[in-house]
Formats: sequence, C-alpha cells, structure tokens
Amino acid sequence: MTSQEIKRIAADCGGSDYTFIKLDSRPLARVDEARFRQVAEDSGAAMVYGDYVTPDGPAPVISYQEGALRDDFDFGPIVLVRTELLKKAAGEMTADYKAAGFYDLRLRLSRMGRIVCVNEPLVVVGEPEAAREGEEQFDYVDPRNRASQIEMEQACTEHLRALNALVTEPRLLDFMGEYPVEASVVIPVRNRVNTIADAIHSALNQEADFKFNVIVIDNHSTDGTSEKIAALAAADPRLIHLIPEPGHGIGGCWNAALDSDQCGRFAIQLDSDDVYSSPQTLRKIVNRFYETGAAMVIGSYTLTDFDLNIIPPGLIDHQEWTDGNGANNALRINGLGAPRAFYRDVARRLRFPDTCYGEDYAMGLRISRQYRIGRIFDNLYFCRRWGGNSDSNLSREKINANNRYKDSLRTLELLARLP
Repeated sequence: MTSQEIKRIAADCGGSDYTFIKLDSRPLARVDEARFRQVAEDSGAAMVYGDYVTPDGPAPVISYQEGALRDDFDFGPIVLVRTELLKKAAGEMTADYKAAGFYDLRLRLSRMGRIVCVNEPLVVVGEPEAAREGEEQFDYVDPRNRASQIEMEQACTEHLRALNALVTEPRLLDFMGEYPVEASVVIPVRNRVNTIADAIHSALNQEADFKFNVIVIDNHSTDGTSEKIAALAAADPRLIHLIPEPGHGIGGCWNAALDSDQCGRFAIQLDSDDVYSSPQTLRKIVNRFYETGAAMVIGSYTLTDFDLNIIPPGLIDHQEWTDGNGANNALRINGLGAPRAFYRDVARRLRFPDTCYGEDYAMGLRISRQYRIGRIFDNLYFCRRWGGNSDSNLSREKINANNRYKDSLRTLELLARLP
C-alpha cells in the first residue's frame, strides 16, 4: 500500500469515528463490524484487528507488542482504525512510499495509542490464498524486493528515531588475551545421525594458519548420533565431544560450549544439518573479526536440498544489513543470517537464552546494541533443507509461536534501547 493511498483513505473517510482499511485483495464474505467497533470503544484502541477464517480453515493471529516491528506482521485481511488518529498520522507522513505506506501508518498509530488484537473470528475470507512455492520466509532478502525493503527500513528507522531508540556508534574490540585455540567450531546436535558426520568433516577439513578445534555439544542423542561422534573424536584430537546436563535447548548447548575451557577466542556456528561451502570459511570469518573489531560476524548461506543441490531462493546474503544502520534494521527483520560467529568473551558474558528457536537472533540483537557486527556477503555455508529440519513444514500455530517469541525479543531489546 502506498503513502498516497493512505492519504486518500484519510481524506475520504469524512466524519466517521472509525475507518476500515482492507489489506487483502481477496473478497471478504463477512466482517463483524459491530464487534470491531465494540472493541475499539471499550479499549480506546488506535487500531483493532483479529482472527480470520479462510476456505482452508481458521487463521489465528497474535497480539501486537512494542517490538512487533517486522513489516510482515499478520493483521488479517482488514483492520479498523480510529479516524481521528488516521487523519493525524496521514497528515504527518512526509515520505512517498510505494510499498511501505501501511507499515508507516501502523508504526505511527502505535505511538499514538494501543493496537488491539481480538482472538475471535471477526472476518471470513471468500477465497483461499494463492499457492506459493515456499519462499516467503526469505522474501525480505529477495533482490526483487530490495526497493520495498529499503522503504520499510526507512520507515522503521524513523519510528525508532521518534522513540529516541536508535543505536549509536558501536564499541570496537581488540581481542587481546590468551586462548586454548584461535577458533572453535560449535555444533549443537540432538538425533542427527544422518548428517552429523558431514558437518564434522566439513569443520575438521578447514584450512587455516591458526589452531582450531570442533566442539560438538551432544544434547543426549538417542539415535546413534552419540556413537558416531565418539568414533570420530577418537580419530582426531581436535574434535571435542561434550554432553551437557539434560534439559537444555540449543541456547543452553551454546552456553556449555562457551563455558568450556577448550573454547577458543572465536566461537563459530555450524548446524548439525549443514556444511561449510569451502575449506576457507573459517579463515575468512576469523579475518573479518580482526578487520572490523566486531563482537559478532555473520556470513551468507545458500539453501540446498539434502544432496546440496541449490533450491530457491538460493543465496541468502542479507544485503539489507549496512554498517551505518544494520543494528537498527535488525529490529525489523526476523533473522540476521548465517553462519554466525562470536567473540567468546562477549558471548560468554551476555549468554544465550536456553531455547530451541531464536536464541541466535536474541544474541545478535543484544550484541548489536553495544558492539559492531561484521558481515561477509559471500557464500560461506550450505544450509540443507530436508524433512528432518526443525523448521520443516511448520503449522500455523508453530509459526505464530515462533513469531510471538521473536516479537518478545524485539520488545525487550527496544525497551533496553529506550532512554
């Protein structure tokens, strides 16, 4: 939706107390207008949205939080806006967005009042959503969407500026001190007997002019993964096989690796499903730490199938990250990229949340508030998509739970950045 469309809606709504804004091109079979208005009256909300129903079934939405800044937040096919605030927000708009008009509007409304979610089926959609090829998770890094993403970034940055929550000049590091090795590849794993050997060989086959090891945090596997790791560790002293206390998520496994006396100066991620794209990956990441003085370095990866055949959209390079504004734009997007690498001392002090989702994003947000994050936009990593992935074929309920958690992370980070 464009800024001009928002302005036209504001101009045409007359003296009504509330205005409906349709966000979906599909026909609507039913809208419970009375319930929308009742909630708006009772709550004094600036905007109201709710669950909807499609021919494919119920489509529940999640509550809005202060940190719900991602531009793909699902408000359903229609929202109700308090007309007085719609006119005020439209009158304050100065940018002429071609894609970020509604995004700009709802950020402005969130500063003027509450955005209220109603977990009731307020809308029935008349047509199913058009089939997609499963690439929507990466739409925000698709080069074809670059122009709209730049607009979204501008609108989010202006929102953070209005809140006085922009990140300023980061602190640079010099990496002094003694460490057991220069770098440790960290591989958290549970029940990946089909892929763990590939990941370990990919790490051990790195070519570097510094000492490194591979720390596999085996989270009590039961499918033969543990035995395979033990056999590989017996053949190569650089492979460290650690088993943490039971009950940890991926974040807890990362903390166990960082706390280990064998962890190097830099801890570099490799998922148990995946492999590095070349023997030079480790060296490139370590070099970037010294070139940038960053507390975290993030590379780029290519999506493949199990057999390493490239699948759409291919390279995920997160070009939306810039040195000047990446730390602020990080609050808008749902991920920061891979492979991820951390200066051990900073990550050990900040700690990962002990979850199995979003733990890396939480650490990246926290680091970006205070330290620089270095980027490598070349492909360093093959991310294999297959039926055993933890993010394969997620239900709407699971997607909502994941989004709710990441919104909570953004909320905590936003609150920390406020004066």
